[in-house]
Amino acid sequence: MKIPVGVLGETGVIGRQYVALLRDHPWFKLASTEEAPLIFSAIPNDVAAKLEPPLAKKGIWVISSAACHRETSPVIIPEINPHHITESRLITKPNCATQSFLLPLAPLHKIAGIRSLSVTTMQAISGAGKRGLSASAIHDNVIPYIEGEEDKLETEPLKILEADFPISAHCNRVPVMHGHMACVSVSFHKKLTREEILAAWELPSPLNLPSAPKYPVRYLDEPGRPQPRLDRDLDGGMGITVGRLRPCPVAEWRFVALSHNAIRGGAGNGILIAEYLKHSRGNDFGQT
Repeated sequence: MKIPVGVLGETGVIGRQYVALLRDHPWFKLASTEEAPLIFSAIPNDVAAKLEPPLAKKGIWVISSAACHRETSPVIIPEINPHHITESRLITKPNCATQSFLLPLAPLHKIAGIRSLSVTTMQAISGAGKRGLSASAIHDNVIPYIEGEEDKLETEPLKILEADFPISAHCNRVPVMHGHMACVSVSFHKKLTREEILAAWELPSPLNLPSAPKYPVRYLDEPGRPQPRLDRDLDGGMGITVGRLRPCPVAEWRFVALSHNAIRGGAGNGILIAEYLKHSRGNDFGQT
């Protein structure tokens, strides 16, 4: 029997994506929030701060998109840190741009240890949410400031990786509908060869779950890739596409990574967290 789950904020960009991805899900079925043992929440920070903790205290699993809980609750990318899930019923997913570069970096950090990181993001319009930019504001334009975004990119990776290294982030809004791109320059404590990096990106996923790509990261050799229009829908929007791996004269290595911000960076990651909970906890998850 499928598990009833609810969605808060289903009219927003991420909420609509939750509804679409849950429509034919093999394990979950959409239900009212009153019937659900788990709720996906895509509501704004100010509302989330008031509504989500009481739901969790009632024993309902809440998978939140709100940044306001990320300092006090587990911040989860299931391929990287599912062990951070505790008995707390309130779990958060990271910022939508974080996943574009952290999934490729995590296996490299595991084998060599990141010493320093610089990342410049080019983030899609849909990442601004329901209250986002007007068409006239972004047309023929790049906006080199997204409120609060750089702070998130400079802190969330450290919590997820349980690490301590300097991160410099520049975040830009660009006239692309979906797809967050990250230009990364990174140094490691241990020297890595190109072959070692590519081999790390070829590793299969540690997860065998409905929404988990078999290979979370795919490297493209073609010049000029990845591109949002061509590559954001890899593995139903759950795959990360990487390209342009080359030495960096300032750091050690540099590359470009791309994710679908509303799926891998949004609802898809939330559903993957729920799948991990169900898989790891069985009946304790609240199946009815």
